[in-house]
Order: sequence, then structure tokens, then C-alpha cells
Amino acid sequence: MQSTGPTTLNASEQLHVAAAAAAAPSVFNTQPWTFTFTGRGLEVRTDPDDASMPTASAARDVRLSCGAAVFNARTALARLGLASRVSVLPVAGDPLLVARVDVTGDAPDPALDELYRWVGSRRTNRYPFRPERIPAEVLALLHDAARREGATLRLLDGEPEYQRMLTSIRRATWTEDESVRDDRDARLSPGTGQPAIPAGNLGPVPRREFPDDPPVRDMAEGLGIPGRGSAAFEPRPELAVLETAHDDPRSWVTAGQALQRLLLEATGHGIAASFANQPLEDDGLRPEVSGGAAHYGCPQMVLRMGYATAQPPASPRRPLSEVVRTVRG
Repeated sequence: MQSTGPTTLNASEQLHVAAAAAAAPSVFNTQPWTFTFTGRGLEVRTDPDDASMPTASAARDVRLSCGAAVFNARTALARLGLASRVSVLPVAGDPLLVARVDVTGDAPDPALDELYRWVGSRRTNRYPFRPERIPAEVLALLHDAARREGATLRLLDGEPEYQRMLTSIRRATWTEDESVRDDRDARLSPGTGQPAIPAGNLGPVPRREFPDDPPVRDMAEGLGIPGRGSAAFEPRPELAVLETAHDDPRSWVTAGQALQRLLLEATGHGIAASFANQPLEDDGLRPEVSGGAAHYGCPQMVLRMGYATAQPPASPRRPLSEVVRTVRG
């Protein structure tokens, strides 16, 4: 369709888009973004006040999180009947500006409108998954979702690659820097405010029933947070690595958009997901994630996927008044 020029969003539409963007997943639920609406659309920036995790992957994780928010904004605009155009890192002199999402006068992508349906029900699921495998045709759809955003979803379904990944995940967990663990513990402690991830979103404490530790990250190991219980986790989860051709800030934003697209696609097919990024948080271990298939690209996320036994509640979100810094007509 011929473009008819940009469309200005009214206040209600701006809040609709901001709410969708803010529902994106983020590293440790830090929600490291702010949104500014202009006459042309939306600007997504990293929040200079957010305290990212003290890991080697912190800068990458923040921009990846913002990329997921960008994709959600695109789906919300499509639901409003509006197409959009994304410019990643558009201003070299503005390091906080991650992307600009400009509204155009073109017809929206109906696939984005369809994916908007799942924005509110997508969860990071840290509960056990059922033993049945994800059908090949659904995995193909998830692979295609990543590809459409410029990334690759590499499924780990063969040996010795699969066991190599499990070993890397466990090794990274055992050797985690004490400062990282202390930081995470502080974020999970109730203190005077709400913890970053409440007990209902942490999932149960993994029960050890095999010689090796379960291939699931316990974000609150040893904290004794009440209300969690314990459970046996699947010994062989579906694992996949999201990769990009390059490894720079622009690629991290690309990975975030690809991640959110495939997560929304997965949600629509009843597939739950959580993350096993421990090896990516350590520069010394990150090469192990792609060592067996370096030709694919640079690893950005490690996903655990399957059919969940329980649906966690929605993770708490910052008030929109905190993340929408200015609303301009």
C-alpha cells in the first residue's frame, strides 16, 4: 500500500503502546528502559538509573531487553492498525537511545497484529516442564520467527553438543562470581520494597533426583524464600541458542526483537520458556556455547522450552509513570 505519511498517536494510543512495550521480558526483571513519544512515534532508551547485574553480559542484556520492548511496541502499533519502521541506534551521540519506532502510513503487518494477542500472557516460566517433546512443525515456526528478525535459533538436539551445553550451564552455575550472587540475593530480598522476582515467579526449588544438578537455574538458591516448595524438573529439557551474525550493540537489539517474536509465537502454541544464560554471563565460558557450531554466529540467549506444568503470575511491572518520561504530541 502507498504510504500516506506519519500518524500522530493520541495519549490513549501512547499508553497502549507503552504498556505493551513494558510487558517485554528483561534481564532479572530489571525493566531497563524508558519510552519517549514524539510526533513520529516512540523512542526507546536505556534507563541510566537502572542497576544492571554485575556480569560480563550486562551491557548486552540491557540492549537485548530493550530490543524485546521494541518488538512489543511494533505489535501494539499493528493492533492499532499502524505500520512502523524501526531505526536501531539512530544517533551516534546519544548512547542511551536504543531505537526509534516511527509510525508510517502503510498497512500494518497482520502477523504482528496476531502476535499482539500473546503479549499479556507470555511468561518466563521457571516451573517444571512436561516430558513430551515440542513437535517439529512448531520448532520450525520458532526458527522462522527468529529468522524473520535477522537471527538464528539453533536447536540443540544432538550429541555431543547437547551434553556440552548442559556441562557449560552447570559449570557456569558452580563458578559464578560471588559479587553476582550477592547482587541477585539483594534484589530478591523483600527488604522495604517488592523483590525483583516474587516467589510465585521464581518457581519451586529444583529437587535433585539424579547424579547431576538439574539443568535449571534456581535464582534464589539458599535464600529460603517461603512459598516456593520443591519439585523434580525434567532431566532433558528442550534447549536452543539464539544467535546473530555479529556481536555488537546493534546485534543485541536485533536479538531482543527476535527473542520476543519467537516467545510470542511460542506462547500462541502453548510453549513455555525460561532462560539458561549462565554461560553467556561469563566471558570465559561464552565461547563454549558456540564452540561446536561457530559458523552459526554469536550466541545471545540460551532458551529452555517445553510444555509447562504450571502458569506463573505476571511479573510485577514498574508504573508507566516511571518509564514514560515525556509524552509529546
